[in-house]
Amino acid sequence: MRFLADVNVPQLVITSLSSSGHDVLDLKSNNPKSTDKEIVQLARVKKRVIITLDKDFISLTQYPKHQVPTIVIRLKKQNPRNIGAHLEELLKNQKAETLEKSLTIIFEDVADSYPFKLAG
Repeated sequence: MRFLADVNVPQLVITSLSSSGHDVLDLKSNNPKSTDKEIVQLARVKKRVIITLDKDFISLTQYPKHQVPTIVIRLKKQNPRNIGAHLEELLKNQKAETLEKSLTIIFEDVADSYPFKLAG
């Protein structure tokens, strides 16, 4: 899959995703001062799924003009290993087609995907 990793995603997670064959654009290396709306626009243009720990994306993606595929990680233990393990499990158990059309939120015991309603 093609991901856009927000600046708050640990480098170990980005490296692990890349090692697993995913194409990851790391904002820390490219656009570290991007606003959330700029990140959404970049993800749309580059056709990437945003990965973030920023809960603001949960609200932002409720607006149709900001609906881009997003994975929001909301774990109690935000260490790289725990994040990586939960993300790996999600990618193993969820279809890419679903992730590419949804807001997905990862919690300790569950990951829920909320498909976007297509306008018109």
